[in-house]
Amino acid sequence: MTDYLPVRAIPTRDELLRAIAAALDATGVPWAWQGAEDAPGRWAADTGPKDLDIWLGGTQRTAESVAAALRSHGPAALIAEAHDPRRLCHLSIAVRTATGPAVVDLTYGDLRVGPVLLVPAAGVTVEDRRLTGAAAMADLLVRPVLRGRLPDAYRLVEARAAWAVADPVGRELLARRLTTQLGARVAADLISAAGGEDPDPDLPRRARLRLAAWSLTPGAAPATWAQRRSVLPAGPAAGPYGLRTRGVVVALVGTDGSGKSTVAESVRAGLHEFGFATRAAYFGMARGNLPGVALARRILGVGSTDPAPAEKPEPVLTHAPLRKVAAWIYAGEYVWRYLRHVAPAVARGEVVVADRWVYDLRESPWPGSPAARVAEAVVPAPDVLVLPDAPAELIHERKPERSLAEQKAQQERFRRLLAERPARHAEIVVDTSGAHSSVAPVIEAVVRAAHSPR
Repeated sequence: MTDYLPVRAIPTRDELLRAIAAALDATGVPWAWQGAEDAPGRWAADTGPKDLDIWLGGTQRTAESVAAALRSHGPAALIAEAHDPRRLCHLSIAVRTATGPAVVDLTYGDLRVGPVLLVPAAGVTVEDRRLTGAAAMADLLVRPVLRGRLPDAYRLVEARAAWAVADPVGRELLARRLTTQLGARVAADLISAAGGEDPDPDLPRRARLRLAAWSLTPGAAPATWAQRRSVLPAGPAAGPYGLRTRGVVVALVGTDGSGKSTVAESVRAGLHEFGFATRAAYFGMARGNLPGVALARRILGVGSTDPAPAEKPEPVLTHAPLRKVAAWIYAGEYVWRYLRHVAPAVARGEVVVADRWVYDLRESPWPGSPAARVAEAVVPAPDVLVLPDAPAELIHERKPERSLAEQKAQQERFRRLLAERPARHAEIVVDTSGAHSSVAPVIEAVVRAAHSPR
């Protein structure tokens, strides 16, 4: 069986860490690992989806160039992004490693937590790929507190050491920004903790309340509302990376022999490696679940698998009244299948990989039937629409049950379907003509769709 999974080796986390550092160095702008001094090493040794936090002193384009370089080293998918300068700007990328899925979180520009400005990009100081001075204190102490927890003892020691040698001007500016945005009491407690005092156990709760209040100020509220999906806690909707996810529908279309089944298997296998639960569904006309569908299929020859003659005549649409009625029966069948098999899985947050979709009703059993338009209006469009594609001669060699001309015409109609851009998130063509074709773009699109609003 042809393998449509990426053929390149999955990198280890150590290999990926070196590749990330090389990509960041290539940007020519300052950058630094965030967190405690041993954070990169702990990430490399981990087996869970822990974040590798990085600060990059560039623009969105610079960050995207690093993300592109990251994809070249193995399967990767964008799971979160924010580019409004009124809040934290970042890209979060899920990557597959030899020890399981992981996350690289790339912050660019100002050092922030949500809308709270800690240190502007121009004021961030870096030495040996580490934040220094006031920026280091803000990253090591203020950032975890605003995220709801006190830093561990080792991180607190590093924060205090950085604060002790910070430039006095930088210290004063950070203290003023914290006072303005978080209030005098929270700011004073943070500065005291940086100076050596034991932090108040209630400090994270009070800081989070001030963060919420600052998020709703007139200057920050529009950006907060735009990013409300990522601002609110994920709760039960949390996916394999701890972020809010939703169910996704992937529909594969194409004539018989184009490679739908093999692509579907590869997509499901790749999604499992990214930590997503999947479910298969069939939306072709070769099977029926409602009364009368099987009988209509036999009478009309819809879904027949008999070998095609060498010279197949142009099909004649006999039994016109029955065909028109059958189109509406099939429309009801599609709605029933969606409600019975797809909708519950989507509600559970699973990825449904469907072989065919309601678009088949455009051509059979009665081309141009209004039943097709009704079915497409009632059954939600798939999030990702995939067309496995290959030369018509190769497709016919795989599945000679239909004539070459018929298969070629069907495949061209599916290409025109993708050109309509009917999917909610992405339309993707997968080349299935080679021995090793990649479904990585499909997997990336599905993972991204799962983390995006519908």
